[in-house]
Amino acid sequence: MANSIGLRWRFEPASGGEFAGPRNPQYGALVSPLTYGYAPSAKRPEVYSALAEQFGKMACVVWQTEWQDGPGVVEANRCSRVALFRSMSACFAALAAWQWRAEQRAAGSQAVAPTPPDVIARAAALIEAAPGKTLTEREAKAVLSLYGVPVVGEILARSAADAVDAAEALGYPVVLKVESPDLPHKTEAGAIRLDLRSAGEVRTGYQAVMANAAKVEPPPRINGVLVQPMLPQGIEMVVGARSDKLFGPMVVVGLGGVLVEVLNDTALSPAPVTPSQAEALVRQLKGVKLLAGFRGMPGADIARLAQVISDVSRFAADHRDTVAELDVNPLICAGERITAVDALIVVA
Repeated sequence: MANSIGLRWRFEPASGGEFAGPRNPQYGALVSPLTYGYAPSAKRPEVYSALAEQFGKMACVVWQTEWQDGPGVVEANRCSRVALFRSMSACFAALAAWQWRAEQRAAGSQAVAPTPPDVIARAAALIEAAPGKTLTEREAKAVLSLYGVPVVGEILARSAADAVDAAEALGYPVVLKVESPDLPHKTEAGAIRLDLRSAGEVRTGYQAVMANAAKVEPPPRINGVLVQPMLPQGIEMVVGARSDKLFGPMVVVGLGGVLVEVLNDTALSPAPVTPSQAEALVRQLKGVKLLAGFRGMPGADIARLAQVISDVSRFAADHRDTVAELDVNPLICAGERITAVDALIVVA
């Protein structure tokens, strides 16, 4: 079947006399089932990839042998123009989604506004200047704020006295967080204290988070402690992005905090997304009703949230070659107030 598909793709004339070859726009991809895992199977993906590259198309290999990791699997994954699937249904579902997205774009759907070049350059400079592969929360939020993402304010304190002064300047209640490029998950390390309402609580909290951070192995680099205002309660959302080798930058949206891991309620899309596309992602979530308000919790402005998601996705698309991973969690939503209180950027 694979050979017959290849021959028809290259040589069979169309009924109207037009050559139905790979340059014909009616042909979007070559689908080839591989039913045997043996040495010749390993040669086919490279042939398909070369042809797909030559004609600006895509090749899909559907692995149907019971030898799940037989000859040809590694070779298919290495080919830039070959997508490997484990079933025909998964293959054609992906092709259908691809065609749907192409049709949406061709229909003249709203485009994402381009980022001003100076903003891209300033963000790239901040990422490059970061001393580690993982940006600290403060560094990540400084980058995202250039893209219009609203972030919580903060002051870096290097002593308990500095923390008290910062809390007095920001106003109580406050939050304390150890700043370290080696502690991306501060909660698990016990390096966060919430809702501190007095100078005494701030001093005690400062000593506690620094002591807990010092217990981590290997010993993390510590820049100090971030002092932030404690935001009012709201719905916690997460917006993240990854750079996929096949599909490019992808943005994911879900309920934030620990709920993203417990409920696994997320929606995914190639980045960037327009605000209307971002709103559609939010409305795909099972927990979208929470954004209308729940048991005294304020509702969230979904249109405003969608704009923030769009801005995060634009950043991910602009810096796809330098940023491997991005997480804004939580993004606290209460009415029109949408605020990122923590962020993580991992450099590729």
